[in-house]
Amino acid sequence: MIYPNKLDFGPRLGFALRLGSIGRPTVLRGGYSLFAFPEQIRAATGDLRGIVPTMASFENNPNNPQQSPDGLPNFLLRSVPVMIAGKNTKDVLDLNSVTGITRGTGQAIYMDPKQPTARAQEWNLTLEREILDNTSLKVSYVGTNAFRLNQWYSHNDPANDYIWFTTTGEPIPTGEFANVIRRPFDKEIFSLVREFQKSGWSNNSSFVAEVQHRFSRGYAFQVFYTMSNALRAAGNGWSDDILQTASVFQPGAVPEDEQQRNRLLFYRRDTDIPKHRLNWNWIVDLPFGRGKAFGRNSKGFMNALIGGWQIAGNGSLVSRYFQLPTGNWGPRSDIQIYGKQYPIQDCRSGVCYDGYLYYNGYIPANRINSVNASGAPNGVMGVPESYRPFQTPINPTPKNGGSSSDPLFPFYETNTVFVPLKNGINQRVNYDTSLHPLRNQYFMGPSQWSMNSSAFKSIALREGMFLRFNIDFFNVFNMPGTALPDANTGIITNQFSNNSPRVLQVTGRLSF
Repeated sequence: MIYPNKLDFGPRLGFALRLGSIGRPTVLRGGYSLFAFPEQIRAATGDLRGIVPTMASFENNPNNPQQSPDGLPNFLLRSVPVMIAGKNTKDVLDLNSVTGITRGTGQAIYMDPKQPTARAQEWNLTLEREILDNTSLKVSYVGTNAFRLNQWYSHNDPANDYIWFTTTGEPIPTGEFANVIRRPFDKEIFSLVREFQKSGWSNNSSFVAEVQHRFSRGYAFQVFYTMSNALRAAGNGWSDDILQTASVFQPGAVPEDEQQRNRLLFYRRDTDIPKHRLNWNWIVDLPFGRGKAFGRNSKGFMNALIGGWQIAGNGSLVSRYFQLPTGNWGPRSDIQIYGKQYPIQDCRSGVCYDGYLYYNGYIPANRINSVNASGAPNGVMGVPESYRPFQTPINPTPKNGGSSSDPLFPFYETNTVFVPLKNGINQRVNYDTSLHPLRNQYFMGPSQWSMNSSAFKSIALREGMFLRFNIDFFNVFNMPGTALPDANTGIITNQFSNNSPRVLQVTGRLSF
């Protein structure tokens, strides 16, 4: 049901140039390509089944103001229950006489059958030279630009309660049209109105360096380093980056132009691609057995026992990002990354766990180096005097814990504000403009590294028959690894390991 794009063109261009003498030359290579890649079918079509008239949801819920007898919420709390679960609720929902399909339960999810093909451009430039016997150095620049990535555009989402109150000055509507009246596109029938389109894109620039020693003199190795700057907007279907209309935000807060709004809201680092990656692998002949440094005259069973062993392994060191939290709306200050400079103990649960204050996230003032009435620690211990959270809630808890006589006491640790409405009521609501100033902000967390290693040998039993032994160690050094910091508090806990524990695996394989 989707039209193909038969005229897609995918050119490839490349060159290679030798510089210097033929004995040990420097080689310059480069290329450009334009790819077309297949669509992620489920991301494109997964939601299309959930539309009217093929699907509808209905309920009998007197708490819903659209179905309650008086058009107000919480009817079951204000009346004597008539229906008792398990006694007389058998026929509350009758498929032969459907009731309770309220306004807003219908969805319209659609796509244009003439969709452009997702494309990606890639270009690279590589310089390679043999620097020692059987050892080469290669440095490369690789760039990628992908476009026409899938994205959903949502035409009919309502603004949140805070924006509704501040822009209209009206209370939340109730009654039959409560679920649709606040929507910008259709105010009578539909809730979700969503369109599949190809408006996403991504960019990546990478520097790659590689040192490789081909197998000689009993060993070989490779070491790769990659530094990437990867950014994207959309590309994951309905799972993220769903573009909404400008009406979801405060007036004038986001561009009316769709492409500019998409860039402001979603163009950010792709945290699935590390900034820094270092990978290595090697293989070495052990110096045991006939003709080797140790046991050079061994024969028969002894040579079969000690000779022919090799060790090999691989490892990686990978950087990681963490995203700054966007749940608080209080005053902001500078962000400070402490790393492992400040060991702390987190005693807030009643049990103290070791860790680090990685950056100045938000810790309530009354839980900083705090103790209970008996003098036992009950907060985060070891926080330096210079600590200032980079952002707090609008209503943070005072250092002394506050007083129940404070009118804001019930709202400590919240972003609750009061908005005056046209009817004279001060409406309580959680502050949220849907456009947090720290959205899409990422910082480098602690790197993660691990290494695996194996010892193995192969014994020739007869012509064409071999017995191979392997002793494999995964996470050979049993490195626990450092977890990423909690984005809200900035605390890294040592309560859990980031890596899996070391695993030893012994195998034998008979080949014939």
